[in-house]
Amino acid sequence: MEKPLLKEVSIDKVLFATDFSPATEAAFSYAVAIAGRYHSRLYVAHVINPESFYLFEPEPAQAMIKQAHDEAARKITQLLAPLRLEPDRYEIVVAEGAVSEVLIETIQTNHIDLAVLGTHGRRALKKLFMGSIAEEVFRMAPCPVLTVGPKNAPARATGTLRHILYPVEFLPDSSKSAGYVVSLAERYGATLTVMNVRKNSPASPNTPEPFTEPFEHWITDHVPQNSDLRNRIRFERGFGPATDSILDFTEKAAVDIIVVSVRGLDPVMAAHLPESDTAHELVSRAPCPVLTIR
Repeated sequence: MEKPLLKEVSIDKVLFATDFSPATEAAFSYAVAIAGRYHSRLYVAHVINPESFYLFEPEPAQAMIKQAHDEAARKITQLLAPLRLEPDRYEIVVAEGAVSEVLIETIQTNHIDLAVLGTHGRRALKKLFMGSIAEEVFRMAPCPVLTVGPKNAPARATGTLRHILYPVEFLPDSSKSAGYVVSLAERYGATLTVMNVRKNSPASPNTPEPFTEPFEHWITDHVPQNSDLRNRIRFERGFGPATDSILDFTEKAAVDIIVVSVRGLDPVMAAHLPESDTAHELVSRAPCPVLTIR
C-alpha cells in the first residue's frame, strides 16, 4: 500500500465576514491570528441587505444605501487600524444583496482559502444576521469555514492551537477533512484526538468494544510514516448522542478547535433544514471554534 504524503494546507487568503455585532468580535480575533500565522491576505467583508430600504422611495433609498456603504467601510477601516497592516495585506469588501449569496460569490471570486464567521447561536437562528447565514455559508462555501460561536473566547495572542478534535462518523474515513486536520496538527504542533461516537454503549462495561484496529488503519491511511504527529495522536470512543458526547470531551480535554465534515447543500435546502444536525449543534454550542469542511 502506498504511504500517504503530507500535503501542507495553504491559506493565502482569509475572509472575515462581519455585521459589526458583538457576536463577530471573537471571530475577528481568530481571522487575524490565522492570517498572521499563514501570512495571508485578510479580506474583511460586510454585506448590506437592500430589503431594509424597500419601504422608501427609490431616490432616498439609494442615498441611504450609499450612506450604509460609507459607514461600513469606515467601521472596517477602524477595525483594521490597530493591526497596522501593509496595504497589500488586506482588502475591504462592502457589497449589497442576499447575504449568504454575496459571501459565497466573494469567496469564489477572490479564491478565498478560509472563511471566518461569527454566529449568535441557535436561539437567534432565524432572526439575526450571523445565525442562519453562518450555516448557509458553511453548507455552500467551496472553502473550509471557521465558525466562532457565542460561547467562544477570543483567540490567544500567540494564535496557537494545542489540541484539535476530529470526530469521524464512519471508518474508514475517505473525507478530505482528514488531510486538512493532519496538516493543521503538523503546522501547530498540536495534539490530535480522533473521535468516533456510537449511540449504544457496550453490552458490558467489563468488555468494552475494541476500536484500536480501525484507528491504527486511520493513521496508516492519513499520516506519513515519518511524521512526528504519530506521537501526538490520541483516540477516543464516545457513546450516546453524538453532539453531547463530543462537547463533553471538548470541555474535559480543553480542545481548542473541532474539525468536522459537513454535507454540501443547495441554497434553498441550507436555509430550510428541517432539524439541526451534529455540525449545526456543535457550531451553536461548542466552547471553541468549529472548522467545517465540505
